[in-house]
Amino acid sequence: MYPIAFSIGSIDIYWYGILMACTLGSAYLIARYFARLHGVDEQKIENLFFISGVVGVIGSRLGAVLPNWRYFVAHPLEIFSRAGMASHGAIIAIMIVGYFYVRKHKLNYWQIADFAGPILSVGHIFVRTGNFLSGELYGPPTDLPWAVEFPSSLVPVHPTQLYEVLASIIILPFAWKWAKNPKYHGYAFLRTFFVHSAVRFFLDFIRQHSTLYGPFVLSQIIALLICLITLPAIIILDRRHKLK
Repeated sequence: MYPIAFSIGSIDIYWYGILMACTLGSAYLIARYFARLHGVDEQKIENLFFISGVVGVIGSRLGAVLPNWRYFVAHPLEIFSRAGMASHGAIIAIMIVGYFYVRKHKLNYWQIADFAGPILSVGHIFVRTGNFLSGELYGPPTDLPWAVEFPSSLVPVHPTQLYEVLASIIILPFAWKWAKNPKYHGYAFLRTFFVHSAVRFFLDFIRQHSTLYGPFVLSQIIALLICLITLPAIIILDRRHKLK
């Protein structure tokens, strides 16, 4: 497609980088908004945001490297140039580091996690748009009227990146509402994480495939595990809330 947005002399500025910056900027504003709304120390949330930004980049790289560790052991320098990014790696790394941060600063972990509900949706919108403009992560050939032909696809294919963008746009107002008025701590995060994981699981059936593990790719297995953990948690917590 058009991965390069513009050039400054010999330096190319890529759309993916611009949209990642948009993701970080919007995440910062959303985190501050909900911290202020729910009476949480904004300075502590800002510090957590910057820590999460660094940890998220490291986690996303590790999430892309570890499934192919044998290759990268043989070609270690390509870890910094070829590995790519994995959103699940970023989310898991941020959740782990966030746990220790909020524990140290005596914050409620699941209350802070709820702030991340809308951030997940907004992040998906920007990142998948970046994937689309970069001509990656598309689906199989199709003759549907909205099919898109990428330079590397050679034929019209499913624009699965835009499918996920559309799904995220639909999810976002719900995630925002859940985070604004959660019935209990964790209410927004668990729901948003579940819905996005379900979307990812089904879309990966028609996305460019990496190594198969049985009928699934690794990202589908991770998404399925997340659904199997978050859905029972939602059901149990909803029942407890109703009993109260």
